[in-house]
Amino acid sequence: MPKKWTHTEAFAKFGTIPKNTRWSWSARNEERKIVVATLWQDQFTRRDGRLIYERPGFTGPDDKKRPGLTEWVENLTWARDHCDGRFHVISAIAKDVDADPRSIAECFPTEMIMRLTQLDPETGAFSAVAEGL
Repeated sequence: MPKKWTHTEAFAKFGTIPKNTRWSWSARNEERKIVVATLWQDQFTRRDGRLIYERPGFTGPDDKKRPGLTEWVENLTWARDHCDGRFHVISAIAKDVDADPRSIAECFPTEMIMRLTQLDPETGAFSAVAEGL
């Protein structure tokens, strides 16, 4: 039977510690130059044979007040500036894909490394492509 991962255990697999175990969706280890981001499994798409992840940015006025989202943008910006845009992925399965905000039913660390192709720190919009897939 596959291991059931907690979100904190998934971060630890990459040598990162989330700032807050309740609301952090990303983490980084500056010494090892590693950024980890949690991405929703159902929001990956394929385009031209490549695995893509896109997020339109903050969707409502309260999004910028959500510490997990603002930290996520900060960590992706750090990945852009210090890791050539590369980051590791924790795959998350939503309890309800239509909920806003979503909550995690299951999550697990992956071998996937994504590379940012676009990031707007002001709006939180970004896109990334999986490397080697």
